[in-house]
Amino acid sequence: MRLVRVAASSVSVKVGAYADNLALLKEVVRTAQEREVSLLCLPEMCLTGYMLEDLVQWPQVTEAAWESLEELAAEVGETAVFAGLPVRAGGLLYNGLALLWKGSVRGVTLKRFLPSYSVFYEGRNFTPWRGGDVVRVRGLPAGDLLYRLPFADVAAQICEDAWVWPQENLSVLLQAEILCNASASPFSLFKPDLRRRVVQGAAERLICYHVFSNLVGLDSARLVFDGGAMVAGPEGVAASGPLLHPEPWRLVEAVVDLDEIARMRSENTTFREAYTAQRKDAVRGGVVDLRDTGEWAYLPPSEYPLPQEGSFFLRGGDGPSRGGVEAALDQLLDALVLGVRDYFLKAGVFRKFLVALSGGRDSALALLAAARAALLLPGEEDPEEKVAGRVEARYLSGPFSSPATLDAARGLCRELGVPFGVVSIEDEYRLAEKALREMAGGREPSPLALQNAQARIRGAMMLGWANTVGGLILVTSNLSEVAVGYFTTGGDNQGGFSPLADIPKTLISRMLERARERWSLESLDAVLAMAPSAELAPDQTDEKDLMPYEVLDDILYLYAWKKMRPREILGVLEVRHPAAGKDRLERWLGRFLALFDASQWKREQSPVALKLLYLDLDPKTGFRYPVLKGDLRKGGSPSRRGEG
Repeated sequence: MRLVRVAASSVSVKVGAYADNLALLKEVVRTAQEREVSLLCLPEMCLTGYMLEDLVQWPQVTEAAWESLEELAAEVGETAVFAGLPVRAGGLLYNGLALLWKGSVRGVTLKRFLPSYSVFYEGRNFTPWRGGDVVRVRGLPAGDLLYRLPFADVAAQICEDAWVWPQENLSVLLQAEILCNASASPFSLFKPDLRRRVVQGAAERLICYHVFSNLVGLDSARLVFDGGAMVAGPEGVAASGPLLHPEPWRLVEAVVDLDEIARMRSENTTFREAYTAQRKDAVRGGVVDLRDTGEWAYLPPSEYPLPQEGSFFLRGGDGPSRGGVEAALDQLLDALVLGVRDYFLKAGVFRKFLVALSGGRDSALALLAAARAALLLPGEEDPEEKVAGRVEARYLSGPFSSPATLDAARGLCRELGVPFGVVSIEDEYRLAEKALREMAGGREPSPLALQNAQARIRGAMMLGWANTVGGLILVTSNLSEVAVGYFTTGGDNQGGFSPLADIPKTLISRMLERARERWSLESLDAVLAMAPSAELAPDQTDEKDLMPYEVLDDILYLYAWKKMRPREILGVLEVRHPAAGKDRLERWLGRFLALFDASQWKREQSPVALKLLYLDLDPKTGFRYPVLKGDLRKGGSPSRRGEG
């Protein structure tokens, strides 16, 4: 038997923090050496941090990264180590993965496929490797490389390359007994399960061991990486690490039998044929075109598969690691807490989390995330002292605030141990009302102007409070509100960080229900018992202003994520919500589409936001939508704009 110990690591790094990143990586390498690991795979861009964006264009970035790489290489002895960094070759920038062995850098694998969709924009700065003869990076070979190490033949890929099957370097992949994939793969709901299938599928197809590493924690601001390092073989996952762990790094190791790979390849005729074809540098294939068999009769929209879990946003097979909906909600809660903690910690300038607590669901979840994040901050304080010393909440009472929301807010803070205070905005509101009347030449301010005035007063007060105490304001807008512009520019979108902007309202309710059960938070019962309301007008509720959130979120999913036509969406809604009736559903659908188009200018001004789901409406990351456009339903009239 050829038994070899291999390992992968998840590491939490910070963009541009070379010394801190290098110190962490040295810890990982030393631990792997103590464990007698022969091959270690570190994540993509682990030396510099991922999402360098245009920062990578500065030459000192690649120079500092290479200096860090050589310093790390000096620590490496008999353990071969892959480490990711940006490199320059022939004046072009590449996303690289270097192999370190016995004190030196031995070569650099270059990334082939550069994602420039959703939150990714690698194609803006990096050049894709297109194969062919190797190039030189600082005098070393770079490109598609097969490393013949004493214990095994090893090749590498970088993140996206594992999700496609490039024929150009298949000969290298087929020769490798161990394939390492270094990733910076951000979390979204159900993605860990999909990624696990991709890693396992590569091991099965190539009949090799697949060693997968990933970053963990928050990047420069918006993405949460979930770790989940693993080692997979042709017959299953041999070892896997935790998802969304708060520690700065974790090591996952497994002992693999390379003789078993040789045996399975020898017995598998399909592999032998593919291997022989690639060795001859021949790629054979053909196309069977069956499109001339007449028009296909597709099923109607009413046959669209509906989610058994009650929410389109929770559909995804049997859930994370086959744990079902509860596991999915737990992952979302953990990712939210980790993202909030890391933003606070890595920014390094804040002393407290600040939340404007309304008694409603969104601010309750934001406060819960802050309290749980405070527990993960460094320090030896008692857990109660950590929460009380790092988190504060204020209830900014207005002319339409209710005793029920005040009681709910106070109860939640009491149970979480968060300092709580009540501050009235009524005097400021009366002054604003008077000033608005004067500015309008004596005319009465519109109802919308009076509602927005309250939100803007609260926003200004929160910013002033943050300046005074060195606090990080957690903005509480959710994805449903962001989609239809149900927030006030210059008001409740003011703050340093928006952790809920990627979570729809119905899912926030489900997360709170799960948190109530998971952490025994009885105070959440009062929050969940009330109908969502901004409390900016008498008897106001969100769903009176908009539509039922269950319908709104269904439309949001089908239109913004699935890109369905309105008539197709209506067909699905009729099956999902038959009691509403077709006419009402059609009105709600039209209202959503009009608000969605008219609200892009507001989304352009949103604060930094976490991305936790596959649907992302942040214009700075995953959703590039025109501010001014014609109506897709009618083909002509432009979208309307209004201040709100």
